[in-house]
Amino acid sequence: MKILLVTSRYPWPPRRGDQIRAVQALDFLSAEHDVTLLTPAPGKGQAGPPAGAAYRVETYRPARLAALVPGMALVLTRNLPLQSGLFYQPDLARRLRELAPRADLGILQLVRLAVHLEDFGDTPILVDLIDSLSLNFSRRAEVDRLWLRPLLRLEARLLAIGERRLAERAAGVLLVCERDRQALINRLPAELARKVSVVRLAVREHEEEPLGAGEQTGPVLAITGNLGYFVNADAVSWWLREVWPAVRQALPAVRVIIAGDRPAPSLRRAIARAGAQLIESPPDMRSIIAQATFSLAPMRCGSGVPVKVLEAWAAGTPVVATPWAAAGTSGRQGEDFRTAGAHPSEWVSAIRELLDDPAARQRLAENGRRRLAADYSPEVVRGQLLDAVRGLGLGSATKRPISSAPTNG
Repeated sequence: MKILLVTSRYPWPPRRGDQIRAVQALDFLSAEHDVTLLTPAPGKGQAGPPAGAAYRVETYRPARLAALVPGMALVLTRNLPLQSGLFYQPDLARRLRELAPRADLGILQLVRLAVHLEDFGDTPILVDLIDSLSLNFSRRAEVDRLWLRPLLRLEARLLAIGERRLAERAAGVLLVCERDRQALINRLPAELARKVSVVRLAVREHEEEPLGAGEQTGPVLAITGNLGYFVNADAVSWWLREVWPAVRQALPAVRVIIAGDRPAPSLRRAIARAGAQLIESPPDMRSIIAQATFSLAPMRCGSGVPVKVLEAWAAGTPVVATPWAAAGTSGRQGEDFRTAGAHPSEWVSAIRELLDDPAARQRLAENGRRRLAADYSPEVVRGQLLDAVRGLGLGSATKRPISSAPTNG
């Protein structure tokens, strides 16, 4: 089958969730199909696709500022999410109209590209939402600044409309976790809900054993992730403000490390005031997680799978998470992680009990690694994605090649 995968972000290096997803889809699908990636042209200094890749790469010219006015006009007339207007690209529209008719299947990544839905013409499409952004924005509206909440609720409603419109047009819809699938199908009629399935994000277990350095220097709590992303920034700010004082008072030997990219100045100040350690853009995030006593996932909002939990499982580090963060995984409370809610006493109790019980920490670490291998290994996720494509029932390729060249700027 000839497959055209369309993304809104150049996927190399794969640091963000949508980039990781795109690279995995390319690797998994190209083993059985003729795959072409249509992606923005790389910026200065960005790495190219891997040498000897089994797929082709086609690019379009990003023109975000120049396309803003026509993009916003399109989304307003079509009742689409406002952010979709930010990702309207005239050159993408042109290239889609050129390449999509030659494909047996188009894969559209993320609701933000809904503005380009009509550019696929009659080509069947599989929509990879990755996560439900309508769920993301509705949850964010509960915790963000008061003046911003009405706009967030409006965007959540528009995103829900966009997700439904994609489900109506698509042969199938993918999400990375069951929580988001349930949130989406609860808003869809039965005939559309049947199109929605879960294909998880793959994370491979670290081969090296956990270093356990946190045990030698005192207990270390690590919060990791993209600190420029609202969900993570809110989690860090909330936890340091509401929970950390109680934890520090009850367990004065405990230290906190915050590690990740793009922290805003306000977040840097909050971390400094709390007496926590900030490691900005660490060269080896895995080492930080592996050496922590616990990895924390204190998110109050967000959608999709919390990759920080999967990374902790991969490193053999026990996890303490909010119920909302935990619900984005396939794990079980008390077996694969401990959960703690909005009250600081829950965090104090969970951390104290685990510090006092090395055997319980070891069980969480071992169970987390087993959960990762069972549900998130590349082999398992590859099978899920290939099954999802086979389940569309589109048959073998009958159209002309998508491209005759390995790359095209």
